Amino acid sequence: MLCLLVVTRFIFRKQFSLFLVFLFSNKYQNRFEAKQENTINGFTSLLFLVQVISFSIFGYVAATFFRPHLQTAPFLFVKIISFMMFFIIIKYIIEKIIAVILDIEPYLNIYNFHKINARNLFGLILIPINLMLVYYDYNNKFVFFSVFSVFIIYNLIVLIFLLKNYQKLIISKLFYFILYLCALEIAPYLVIYKFLIE
Repeated sequence: MLCLLVVTRFIFRKQFSLFLVFLFSNKYQNRFEAKQENTINGFTSLLFLVQVISFSIFGYVAATFFRPHLQTAPFLFVKIISFMMFFIIIKYIIEKIIAVILDIEPYLNIYNFHKINARNLFGLILIPINLMLVYYDYNNKFVFFSVFSVFIIYNLIVLIFLLKNYQKLIISKLFYFILYLCALEIAPYLVIYKFLIE
């Protein structure tokens, strides 16, 4: 994961520097949003891999903390990372299909541009937390609930910024936007949560 991060930083030096202040400055947005139709490119793909590995490590540590018997489960980390890749890719394909059917592809491209970059940034933020969880001897659920809470708050902040910056665009397609949020941003995570707690 750290090797991928170093390679990304080396190959995309300028873009990476602007990306780090993605939430606090419009420079990255202004420079690269015009290329949003190519959301999947070398830079975002490398950071996506870092994000998936980072989230999977956290998922693995959380799973073995709350369910200690899973520590002996064979290939648990491989299963978690495979599930994450499958879930994200399938969700992205479904989003694209729905966007074409509802004729909202340009709007969804804007949303995906921000969502993918925001999640990639959170994946970077999660790296030091993962290091602490892996190497520090802890016995407190508060750490995990704190990370979950921060992730939810972080996503709400990103959504608020998006609504603020593109309110006219979103209002013009408000029904579809609300439908999209409920069907593809809230429902899948509720299903996964229900599955995990059972």
